[in-house]
Amino acid sequence: MNPRRRVLTKTLVGASAAFATIRAPLVRAADAWPNRPVRIVYPYPPGGTGDAILRPIGTALSSLWGQPVVVDNRPGAGGMIGAESVAKAAPDGYTLLFALTGLIQMPVLYGKAPFDPIRDFTPICEIGTSHWALVAQPELPVSDVAGFLAYAARQPRPLPYGTYSIGSSAHLQMEALARQTKAPLVHVPYKGEAPLVQDLLGQQIPTGTVAAVTARRHAGKLRAIAVAGATRAPLLPDVPTFAESGHAGLERQGFAGFLAPAGTPAEIVEKVAADVGTAIADPAFRTRMNDLGFILRNTPTSAFAEFLRLEQQYWIQVTRDTGVRLTQ
Repeated sequence: MNPRRRVLTKTLVGASAAFATIRAPLVRAADAWPNRPVRIVYPYPPGGTGDAILRPIGTALSSLWGQPVVVDNRPGAGGMIGAESVAKAAPDGYTLLFALTGLIQMPVLYGKAPFDPIRDFTPICEIGTSHWALVAQPELPVSDVAGFLAYAARQPRPLPYGTYSIGSSAHLQMEALARQTKAPLVHVPYKGEAPLVQDLLGQQIPTGTVAAVTARRHAGKLRAIAVAGATRAPLLPDVPTFAESGHAGLERQGFAGFLAPAGTPAEIVEKVAADVGTAIADPAFRTRMNDLGFILRNTPTSAFAEFLRLEQQYWIQVTRDTGVRLTQ
């Protein structure tokens, strides 16, 4: 063999061996994943609707993976504390995030955040959406959005409406409605939906925004006027959307989905997405979600990434239009 060719051949063989040596651990890590417990961070307190959605999924994933799946509730700063912990975790698939709409909203509302919700995460899959409804005490002469706005205009003081949290989707979208229509409304934030419902039922506040399932549960005591979202809520089929009522801009619905730290291997992302899809396809789980008013949909990784980008654009615009800002 030509000496020059012999040297070139040895060089190529050596380079291939070196590449294989570097790549092998990565391939083995992806193939063997998971070989220890997986932690799913839920950046809100336990006991809420999101927690009720996540925990049975975690149980199903534990069975599929043969490893414990730990749900880690890490509330604070509207979900940013828990999300930050995932953004800064090792991108090895052993720390995941179960995120709601607040992942996109909070950094916009605070004006800054210790992470970028697009750059610092790898989307895995969206699993579904939910509706909120505007409700009023049945004694009020209000049966639709037009009547609600007219009633507000007749009051000597701005009409109060309650939401489960300052900076929530319902708060921002109701402020957008007030700006569009120049309606005299005043926001009353609560620390969760339960105390808001208690005050609505106790006639301490005349109107408020609640989950569709809550509006249905108290249908005899609260009147649902409209729902936010692109379509009607399955649990409230006779209640029109705001768009159907002549007020566009409230078509966005709350979402829930899984994300991982940026740089997580594609093989792991694909496996998690596929196994989450298997978990949410369980008939018993789907029945439970229907009862909660949570609309399941298995959005793949690439589509979820684009969805998050559009969500960010939407909430940036709503925040600009309403002027709502939060401070830490």
